Amino acid sequence: MEGKRNRRTSNLLGLFGFFGSLGILPPILFRQYPSVSMPHSLHIGMVSFDSPPHIGGMGRHVGTLVEGLKKEGIQVSLFDRTKRPIHSRIARSIGFSCGIEQSLRRWIEREGINLLHVHTGPGGVLLRRRIEHIPLVVTANHTYAQQSALAGQSWKKFLIPWEKRTYLLADRIICISQDTADIVRDRYGIDPAKIVTIPCGFDLMPWIDADHSPDQRDPSRCVFAGRPDARKGWDLLLAAWPIIRSRHPEAMLDAAGFVGEPMDGVTYHGRVSDDQLRTMMGSAALTMVPSRFEGFGLIAAESIACGTPVIATNVAGLRTVVDFDRSGLLVAPDARSIAEAAMRVLQDRVLWNRLHAECQAGRGRFDLRTEIDAQRKVYRLQSNS
Repeated sequence: MEGKRNRRTSNLLGLFGFFGSLGILPPILFRQYPSVSMPHSLHIGMVSFDSPPHIGGMGRHVGTLVEGLKKEGIQVSLFDRTKRPIHSRIARSIGFSCGIEQSLRRWIEREGINLLHVHTGPGGVLLRRRIEHIPLVVTANHTYAQQSALAGQSWKKFLIPWEKRTYLLADRIICISQDTADIVRDRYGIDPAKIVTIPCGFDLMPWIDADHSPDQRDPSRCVFAGRPDARKGWDLLLAAWPIIRSRHPEAMLDAAGFVGEPMDGVTYHGRVSDDQLRTMMGSAALTMVPSRFEGFGLIAAESIACGTPVIATNVAGLRTVVDFDRSGLLVAPDARSIAEAAMRVLQDRVLWNRLHAECQAGRGRFDLRTEIDAQRKVYRLQSNS
C-alpha cells in the first residue's frame, strides 16, 4: 500500500513538473484570491512548515526570527502548521503546501495580516498562487535544484517548477547566503533585483556564556549535530571517524539529534535542547559539519559563537559561514580530507588556540540584531510599495 501511494505521489509530481517546465500548468492552480483590506499598522504573517513546533535549523531560525521581531515591537503571527495535520502527515511539507492558499486567506483575514513572509525550498512551503494586494516576501533557504542532485533524490527535480513559481510570485526574495542567492538567480532565472541576501542571526549571549576556557574543555572531544542523512554528510563522518581514531585513539564524538548504530568512540544523545547543545559544543574541541551543501549552516555559526572551531566541507552555505584557517578549516567533502583536518587541529594545540581566539573575535557577525534590522528594511520597502 505504501509503495502504491509513493508511486502515485511520484507520478503526480512528475506530471506537475513536466507541465510546469513547459509553462503549461492549469490556470486554476494559479488563480489569485480576491484582495484583502490592509490595516494601517504592519502585521507580518510568518509561514513555515518547520515551525511551530521548531524542527531543524530552518524551524529554529524561524522561531528566533519571530521572537526577535516581537522584541522590536513588530506584530508577528506564526501560522500553526498543526491546524493542517492530515496534509502534514501526507508527504510532509509537500502535502502541507497543497491547497494551503485557502487556509492562508482565512488566516490573513482573521488575524488582520498585511504582509506575508513564507519560508520555502526543501522542507519549506510552496505556493501556486497569491492573494492580491498582500505583499509577499519569500525566504529561500536552499533549493530543490541542489536537493535533487543527491543520490536517490532525483525525483525532487519535479518540484523545481513549483518552487520557481513561488519565487516568481514573491515581491522580494530573501536568501540566507550568497550561495543560495546565486542559485536562485542562475538556476531559476529569477530577476536579481528581487533578491536580497540576509544571513541568519541569533541571540549570541547564551552561546558566548557556553564558551568554556581551553583548560575546561575536553581536547579530544568532537560534536556532530543534525540528521544522519546524505545532505548532512553523516556517512562521510562515519567513514572518517575510524581514520581519526586510528591516529588519535582518545578522540570521542558526541552525536546529537538522533540515535545510530553503536561505534567505538561515539556517544548518541538523541534529540537535545538548545541548552544541552550549547553545553556540548562549548566544552568540546571541534564541531564537525560534513554536509554536502547547506543553505547557511546554522550549526557551524553556533559553534563559532561558543568559540569552538569547525571542521566543515567547502560547499555551498558553509563556505560563507566558516572563515578558512580562522574560525575553522574547510575541506573537500570526502572522508580522508575530513579526517586529516580534524587530526591536524586535535594534535596541534597552538593551532586550536588560534582558531578558538578567531572564533571569539568573529562571532559578532551572527548577531540577531543585524538580521532583524535587515529584515525590517525589507518589510518597510514592501509595505510602502
